[in-house]
Amino acid sequence: MRYKDKHQLAAEWQTLLERTPRPLRQAVEALVEQHSSDFAGHFYTVMLEDPHASLFLSNEQVQKRLNPSMQRWLTAMFAVEHADFEALVEQQEKVGQVHARLDIPVNLVLNGSRQLKQAIYKQINATFKNPLSPGDASVYVSDHIDMAMEIMSHAYSVANDRNARTEEAYKLFSLTQSIGNEREKQRSALLNWENTLMFAIAAQQGTDGLPKLATSEFGLWYFHKACHAFEGAPEIATISRHIQQVDNEWLKALSNDDATQRLSALSDIRDAVRTIVMLLDDVLERASGLDAGRDSLTRLLNRKFLSVVLSREIEMARHSEKCFALLMVDIDHFKSINDTHGHDAGDNVLQQVASILDRSTRGGDCVFRMGGEEFLIVLVNTDQDGSRLFAERLRQAVAKEPMLASADTLLNITVSIGVTLHDGHPDYQRSLQRADQALYEAKRSGRNRVVVQ
Repeated sequence: MRYKDKHQLAAEWQTLLERTPRPLRQAVEALVEQHSSDFAGHFYTVMLEDPHASLFLSNEQVQKRLNPSMQRWLTAMFAVEHADFEALVEQQEKVGQVHARLDIPVNLVLNGSRQLKQAIYKQINATFKNPLSPGDASVYVSDHIDMAMEIMSHAYSVANDRNARTEEAYKLFSLTQSIGNEREKQRSALLNWENTLMFAIAAQQGTDGLPKLATSEFGLWYFHKACHAFEGAPEIATISRHIQQVDNEWLKALSNDDATQRLSALSDIRDAVRTIVMLLDDVLERASGLDAGRDSLTRLLNRKFLSVVLSREIEMARHSEKCFALLMVDIDHFKSINDTHGHDAGDNVLQQVASILDRSTRGGDCVFRMGGEEFLIVLVNTDQDGSRLFAERLRQAVAKEPMLASADTLLNITVSIGVTLHDGHPDYQRSLQRADQALYEAKRSGRNRVVVQ
């Protein structure tokens, strides 16, 4: 059944408000405005006591922003004169969409609204006297908040369904763009790790200096892409177990004083690598190729799966000490390239810059073409210094490589890069905005530079 449209919801909400006497509405408005800080404080105090809710609300940045936002929402909800009920409906839809983007369970939202209503009821009963009826005021508050929850819940459901479909599509899409190439690339990465390990052992490096499989080129690809793409496949659990054993057991055993135990650990590691290669072949063999998530010109990812990738990285960061950075990259003076040399030349430059970005990143990183001459890199397992250094190297790599705009035209191209490190906020849109702001500052302050926000 088709849900009510915005006009119907606005009309229904206006009718709901107008059936309550105006003096009572005014009294509720004044009470909410006076105590909005107390109501918001009570709401978040109660919610933070819930272990599930605290996962979403414990971040310091969230708390600083949410309390004032809740106060503004309450004030707007109970204003006596709503100039635009459709705008009020849109506000609730946006809140529902944000809840879906953060993957906040709907039961927590409904629990929050119940707690909020209880706090308002208590204040009404303590304040309202004849001729103002506390009972009628409480019914009005309940109907009002329930209307907002209905709209939020529908928007949440629609956005959540869309996110689920996109995530399933990404699972099929990720890693399946050229199975043969991907298989050989990851085999090579795994064997390179093994060779690096053998060299480190021959050089008699201590156990702390031995390369971990989980943070190798293969490991980053596996944990940030393969695990998600093939979640549920029996091979994934086995590969994960082997990686954990290599890093937590067998690498440590290589420092054992007993030569027999060292050789046994080395043999276990080599067997694990062979097993991982075999299992990887099996899981990739079952994959089928899709193309809907690639930019047709550069072959980079397009925006289709951006929300899935960022939500996944936020979830991983929440449960580990690892962090990720966003790098917004923009080709300087790109319009003048198109105007001077033509759009074919511009397309050639885009493809060559995209190639540099792609080959500069690791297996666990993702590179998106955001549109036009703007790109986004999701840089995993990094920190502020590491992401700044990577961005500087990337900027220099583009600047020193002449771009073939046409058969007889070479151009020197530069890029501006805005960098931001994920700060724990559960909404990826915040990090995207920070990266955008950093890029704007890089361009405003002269271009061909890196700015970290």
